[in-house]
Amino acid sequence: MLNARTFGIVAFVLAAPLGCGGSNQKPADSSGTGSAAAEAPATKEELAAAVKPCGEKDKVHTYDLHDPDGHELLAPCAGSSAGHDYSGLIKLETVEHGVHVIIDAKDDEVTLLGPDAKTRDAVIVYPKGKDNTQKAVEIPLIKTKTGYHGDKIIFWDDLGDKLTDEGSNLHVAIFDHDKDSGTHEALHVSVNISAGKSCERAIDENPQTIDMGKKKGGKADLTDEQLGAPMKTSAFISNCNLADSADADICVAVKQGKVLGVTVKVTPASNKVAACIDRATRHLSFPSSDKLDVVHQKF
Repeated sequence: MLNARTFGIVAFVLAAPLGCGGSNQKPADSSGTGSAAAEAPATKEELAAAVKPCGEKDKVHTYDLHDPDGHELLAPCAGSSAGHDYSGLIKLETVEHGVHVIIDAKDDEVTLLGPDAKTRDAVIVYPKGKDNTQKAVEIPLIKTKTGYHGDKIIFWDDLGDKLTDEGSNLHVAIFDHDKDSGTHEALHVSVNISAGKSCERAIDENPQTIDMGKKKGGKADLTDEQLGAPMKTSAFISNCNLADSADADICVAVKQGKVLGVTVKVTPASNKVAACIDRATRHLSFPSSDKLDVVHQKF
């Protein structure tokens, strides 16, 4: 059902139900032999410009999977000089194969060499997948003049079974190590990713009334044929690549011509296809009615 340097940091994301997945790519070498290390050190002005504001601790962010511009959020800062030792910007964007996670960090000391996050900087994403299981997806990091940059796609199939309402959860863990000061901090960012309100939630929030006759001074209820006209054929989901051997069951809650909630079930299950159908359905226009109408369609 549709129903995310000498100072080391590693980021990991946890994914729930909802494009591309994780790989086994190793973190970039920070030994000083790379092109970034060959660059001139950052100036004071460049360092100052790289500082990001500090994000709130323990805040759960939300991301609409259908947001065309993606979503940016700030990581909590590390270090005694709030934002000057470590500060980071995380961007989420929906792509063909899943949720693209991008991180740009200002870090006074980047350490990318080490066997695990206990000894080096790292960013790890933990998606809450199917059956509430979580897997660690490490974001490969590349050292920059002022810190590091990393990006990774969390695949649709790693996002879990539910993409509507509260959706799936991505937990980003940032491990920041400062050898000079001897501090080791774990910074956390949680994001609920969702395609929007489900058909069932919209129905619960809008109790229905049935009136098959024409009210005095009012309008008659719309017929099933009128309501289902925008979804009469599968043309509106032609770009979603629903296989001939697969089935899609769509539920849409509509009021005053606007879609209030959508639930898509694809069999065999495919978050990628379901998310695409969900998006296409939410862009449809329906006949206007003052009451909540529910449309069901199968392909």
